[in-house]
Amino acid sequence: MNEIDPKMHRSALRHVHDQWLDSHRSELASTWKPSFETSSGIPVKPVYSPVDLEEKGWSYESDCGFPGDRPWTRGFSPGGYRQHLWEIEMYAGFGSAEDANKRYRYLIEHGSTGGVSIALDLPTQIGLDSDHPLARDEVGQIGVALTSLQDVEQIFDGIPLDRAGHVFTTANCIGPVAVAWFLALVERRDAKTSDFVLQVQNDPIKEYIARGTQFVPIEAAVKLSTDAVQYVAQEVPNWLPISISGSHMKQAGATTAQEAEFTICNGIAYIESCLAKGMRIDDFGHQIELHFCTEMDFFEEVAKYRAVRKVWTNLVRTRFGGTTERAERFRLHAATSGRPLTAQQPLNNISRITLQALAQILGGCEQTRTASFDEALGIPTELAARTSIRINQIIAHETGVPHTVDPLGGSYYVEWLTKEFERRIYETIEKTDALGGAVAAAKTGWFQRQLANGAYREQCRVESGEQVVVGVNAFKVDEPPPSQVFEVDPEAAERQIAKVQALRANRDQRAADAALARLREDCASGANVMPATLGAVKAFATIGEIGQVWREVFGEYQPQAERF
Repeated sequence: MNEIDPKMHRSALRHVHDQWLDSHRSELASTWKPSFETSSGIPVKPVYSPVDLEEKGWSYESDCGFPGDRPWTRGFSPGGYRQHLWEIEMYAGFGSAEDANKRYRYLIEHGSTGGVSIALDLPTQIGLDSDHPLARDEVGQIGVALTSLQDVEQIFDGIPLDRAGHVFTTANCIGPVAVAWFLALVERRDAKTSDFVLQVQNDPIKEYIARGTQFVPIEAAVKLSTDAVQYVAQEVPNWLPISISGSHMKQAGATTAQEAEFTICNGIAYIESCLAKGMRIDDFGHQIELHFCTEMDFFEEVAKYRAVRKVWTNLVRTRFGGTTERAERFRLHAATSGRPLTAQQPLNNISRITLQALAQILGGCEQTRTASFDEALGIPTELAARTSIRINQIIAHETGVPHTVDPLGGSYYVEWLTKEFERRIYETIEKTDALGGAVAAAKTGWFQRQLANGAYREQCRVESGEQVVVGVNAFKVDEPPPSQVFEVDPEAAERQIAKVQALRANRDQRAADAALARLREDCASGANVMPATLGAVKAFATIGEIGQVWREVFGEYQPQAERF
């Protein structure tokens, strides 16, 4: 057996490395799979050593460093989770505001420390009122229906804003409205914006790429999004006005590496739009959140988060002109993914969620959103949601994982993967720039083709058995259907429709009309839409009325499928 001296010269170490491979070649060739690769298609060697890091040009100082120091690979805090545990966020929303309010209060009571995380129904996300003919069958089905400020007030009935801590919502193509709702809520509660942190997934580009809640042309959507960023940067410096999300692209077929690549490319588009408005990254860089989802390739996921921190902070300095560490310290947010969860043997999903949560914690995420074991069957039950909170609490208090910072730092494999992810991210940035940026790439269907190809490849691997999904294509059992499945109250939609109609009948219609007229004027003039949107919200204009103004001024999105 060859003993390795830590001070061994690199050439000698390579010799020992090669000698080890030669001496065990026959054993290493005997495997239970014909080949091994990550979920992103990166070939995986049987073992990694300093030789592999040397081939990557890796150095401790420039690629890893210490926690709390550049290049930030190991996190922004020198003390990591020893100082503050990650915030436990539970995403929820269904039916009417009153229905959802009960679930939010339950989650906070049982230890959700990530605040109130609001899933919106589809009509709300595409700027339609609950009584719109196209909306009726979707009201409250995959999220809560929020039609006006009245609903937002009811969401927080009995929940002090300072106890909420963090408030998150999807919003995307209605980002300015979501921001306005919470500014108005603060005013009506006689509270302070410093009582909580609002996080808005004010990220429309990925809707055109992967998800489909877009309703105005993409250039207008980016303009509306960055109007909200500009306004919040000036007025509410502790809020997070844009959460740039890779999770929907991942769930539509992106690999783990592509999720990081495409999210950062979209982020570049938003930042450059903000800079074109005369903003400075030093003034709002700390208000940016990057949001990802975590799936089952454990070490890839850990490496992804480490690489994203390193690449984004470098872009802040070298591409966006940042001059302060504060501008580099974006917020890193992750969600365990519902995509790998199965309807078959749903209790197996507890193991999946636990591993996903552990990967994002070991990757150094500041806030984690945790799926529930019955999500493949429907909206989570209270039992499933509480179990997911307990997963986080067990990791935090029973495993020792938070006791040291970045415990996987220095792992030859993790550091090699981190470096490989970094290389791939920069390569995709270069490709996207050559296409004219993320907006142009989305319009030509370049991103969409990557996702479609990825989804097709993965489905082929599952159907062939090459990719094992326990309980689905292997290790199957006959079992009765689950007895406890959540169902939305069938009367919730009718209550919501009656409520919005009563709102229109009882509000000050002249004030609402005047506010919408001002919004129309500001949209047409190119002014920042936030002040007028806030005025419309405070006059109890509905999401459908505001969305209709945007449709009339900016036009309606038309798919360009022939360009795919």
